[in-house]
Amino acid sequence: MKRVYCLIGCLLILLTAAHCAADEKLPTAEELFAQNPAPDVPLTCDPRMDPLLVLVNKEVGLPSAYIPELTDLNLPHKPGVATQQMRPVTAEALGRLFKAAEADGIKLGVVSGYRSYGTQKSIHAKKVAQRGKATAELTSAPPGKSEHQLGLAVDVSCASINYRLNAIFSKTEEGQWVEEHCAEYGFIIRYRAEWQRVTGYKVEPWHIRYVGPEHARLVTSLNIPYEIYMDYLKLCWDSRPHLPVSGSTAQP
Repeated sequence: MKRVYCLIGCLLILLTAAHCAADEKLPTAEELFAQNPAPDVPLTCDPRMDPLLVLVNKEVGLPSAYIPELTDLNLPHKPGVATQQMRPVTAEALGRLFKAAEADGIKLGVVSGYRSYGTQKSIHAKKVAQRGKATAELTSAPPGKSEHQLGLAVDVSCASINYRLNAIFSKTEEGQWVEEHCAEYGFIIRYRAEWQRVTGYKVEPWHIRYVGPEHARLVTSLNIPYEIYMDYLKLCWDSRPHLPVSGSTAQP
């Protein structure tokens, strides 16, 4: 009986630690700005107007007619999935990431790249019908609110888990390689478990977003959601006295 109580106690400790980690206080944009008002990243224009940095989330969407310049991803992909597309700059960076992974003995596969507004609408409606709106929107973006429409986000997985888009990807050798190296090629892991209250989405270790190498390294080193990072960059930009403060939103 003592052993049972001990096991229960250990389990409660682990669950409490996991809960505390998930609720760990994130720094605010204001706190980050106070620490470093001039980050060593390229800010040649208002970050709200930079097509590679534009924020898309549940609050900030894209027009239904928005379609970026696209090119085919001539990379390994999930069997049975049609050739995916992304913006040329992202396709080139992803190609270098895949090549580096292969050199390290890691084989990745593209599952999903660009998604049109219509595709988002269809996927979202199906998941809402299956799970209900509240549950579906923890994993599925409403139409126009998906980074995939930017052509800057891609879902990757591996053969060892049958190319599923599942949190278990983070435990695989391939997923751990992506987490460790994706920033070198300009990508960030967009949705982490401890960021759910900010992003609105459950953990997605397979979903990586291109922002460029300099920004990707800073986002990763700060270990913050992209929403907070963009608010931080806005403060950095608007604090420059020789530049006008812009309240406009980017058009990607």
